[in-house]
Formats: sequence, structure tokens, C-alpha cells
Amino acid sequence: MSDRQSVTGGHQVFTPPEFRKEARGGAILSLLVHAVAFFLLFRAGGKEEDNSVQKVVFDPPRPILQKSFELAKRPEISEVQMEMLQTAAMTPDVQLSQDMFATGSGGGGAADVIGATPTSLGSMNRAGLESMVGSKAMAPTSESVKMVELSGAGGATQEALSLNQELLNVQDLDIGRYQAVIIQDPANKRKIKGYFNMTVIDYDLADKNIDRFPTAVEELMRYMRDHTDIKARIQGNTVELSDPQIMGAPFLYMTGNSATLQITDTEKKNLGEYLKGGGFLFAEDIRQSDPNTGLDGKDAGVAGTPFDRQFKDLIKDPMVLGGDGDKWQKIANNHALFSSFYEFPDGPPRGGAPSGNVFALELLELRGRVAVIFSDLNISWYWGDEFADARERGLQFGVNLIVFALTQPGGIANVSQFTQ
Repeated sequence: MSDRQSVTGGHQVFTPPEFRKEARGGAILSLLVHAVAFFLLFRAGGKEEDNSVQKVVFDPPRPILQKSFELAKRPEISEVQMEMLQTAAMTPDVQLSQDMFATGSGGGGAADVIGATPTSLGSMNRAGLESMVGSKAMAPTSESVKMVELSGAGGATQEALSLNQELLNVQDLDIGRYQAVIIQDPANKRKIKGYFNMTVIDYDLADKNIDRFPTAVEELMRYMRDHTDIKARIQGNTVELSDPQIMGAPFLYMTGNSATLQITDTEKKNLGEYLKGGGFLFAEDIRQSDPNTGLDGKDAGVAGTPFDRQFKDLIKDPMVLGGDGDKWQKIANNHALFSSFYEFPDGPPRGGAPSGNVFALELLELRGRVAVIFSDLNISWYWGDEFADARERGLQFGVNLIVFALTQPGGIANVSQFTQ
């Protein structure tokens, strides 16, 4: 029996052997080795996982390649051009230019609206118009409109379109947005075309049969249509100065005789803004002839009449032109007004004031532009009286008045409105 065994009560009892010191040390060392190995394996596994995350690279999808040019690009149509197309759809004989539909960003403007080679839309219905502005672009044209400079008396120069080529019928632009579009060939002042809507001013206490001459404007518009390429007409019947639509009128016509002018502050303010903004006003002291005595005793062509005094007081009112409204000048016979269309080397016709003491028209300028012309010469008598002496010359001078007002630099009726 071993010494690790003892006998108790005659029975044998087993006693576990004592570990030696070396055995205990080895066990502890083994545990430490395993712990370190486990720690190193765990740490190595974490680093590998971290490294794998850092190595992930996002590869975005490759961009879709676009062509350097686009085929069948839809042209952009401006608001003015679209209005013209809508009008053309209702008018079988309209002539439009393909240049209207050019989509280039440079130049644009007048060359786009008033093209070089007209295209007939006579047989084209609304579907045809839609196809013109649909998926297929219009072919560009290499012909450009020539720009030249015009000089005006006492004013700046302006650009005008040359009419060396056939242009769009400008009256087709008369869609209600503009009251006049006039294009004049600088090489030939009689070669002018366009449309014009005259605005006649009415006011309180004006007598239709004394202070106004209704047939005068009607006859002048008819004469213009018959003897020029300007499609002239009257815009409505009459308007008052308080009406906002005067701001777009290129020419205002106002007459009087013996009525008392009662102009409100609103009317004064509107008139002042209109004249300062490029407007033109032709005002005249009128007299209608008597069937038996003619103009004798009518005070035609006499300075200081009631309308003469009241009108000039109105223009120099602080709410209208103030100090600028008192700088009247007599128009010399060599002024551009007397050669704007017909030639008047001796100045205005004076047959409407045969016994008067006034022999010239008067004007007011604002920054070199003629804003107001006043007449005591009763020129309207020529227009409205079919028995007026030398009536033809009086009507011709009326044409000169309108053409001058519409073509002078800085006026409302300016073709540059299409180049903005």
C-alpha cells in the first residue's frame, strides 16, 4: 500500500495526490499561452475585418453619353410670334417668313419677326401651323437684314431696317399689342410700310360739332391707305386722357375751338407721363367753313384764341411738363417735318387760315425729340371738308405729320421694340 493511503477502521481511504509545484506552474503557463493565443486571434480577425471595410470602393455607374448635337430640336416661339401665328391661322393670305422661327440666341429680334423670304400660309390650316412649330426645326437662313442709321433733326440716331428685300407684310403684326409698326427705307423715304392706329382725344365739354371735326381723321386715314403702304385706321372712336391705353398710342390727336378745358389731375398726370415716355401729341385750334361764307369771320389762324390759351396753359402745368411746357418754338421751313414724306419747301399749307395772323406751326421738344406740335393754321379743315381749297396738299401734309411722328428717334412707334 502506498504511503498516500491510510487505513481507518480497517478500511482503505484514497487520498488525492498532491501536485507538485512544477505541475502547477505548467498548468498556469498553459492557460496563459492559450489566453494570449486567443486574444491575438481575436485581434487579428478584427483588423482583417477593418481592413476589408476600408478597402470597399464605391464604383458609380458610368454616365450616359450625350450627342454633341441634337436632331429635331423644337424651336422656341416667343409670345409675339405665337400671337402672330394665331392670327395667321385665321387669315388665309398672310405672308410669313421662316426667319420668324429662328431659334438662335444671337441677333434675334427684328430679323426673326420680319424675315427675308416670305412663306405663304394661304392653304395651311391650324394643324399645318402646329407642324411648323412642332418637332422639326426650321432651316436657318443665311440672309440677314441690313441695319442702317437714320438721323433726326435735333435727336439721336436710330436703327431702321432696310427694305432692299421683300419683307413681311408688317400690317400682319397688327394683333392689338402695338398701335403702330412703321418701317422706312433710308434710301427712299417714300418706300415705307406698316400699320398705324390713330387715337383721338375727347374731353369734358367738348362739342362734337364745334370743338371736334369727326370726318377729318376718317378722311386722312382713307387718304393714307390709298396713297401709302401704311394701313391706317382710327383706334376706336375717342378716348379721354384718363384712359391708360393712351400710354401705348404713338400719336394723339386733340382739337378745340371754344370749349372750356376741364382736365382732371389724373388726366394731367397721364398726359405728362405719356409725353415724357416717347409719346407725340398734335393739337389744333380748328374752324369749320360755312357753306356760304367759307372761313370768313371764323377767327381761323388767329393767335390767342380760347383753345390756344387753354391748351398751352395745360402743357406747362406742373403735373404735365412744367417749365418744359413753356418752351415753344416756331417750326422752320427746313425742318424734317416738311420733307418726311411729301415735300413742303414753303412750310405748312395756310389755306385753312386765309385771314389769320399766324403763319407757322409750333413745337415742344423733350431731350431733342419733338413731343408736341400745336397748330393755329386749321389744317384739319383740309382733311374733313371735301370742298376745301387745295385739299390734296392739306391731306399730304397730314401724312407728313404722322410719318414724322412715327419715324423720329425715341418715339413709341419704333421697330427696336422687336429687338428687345
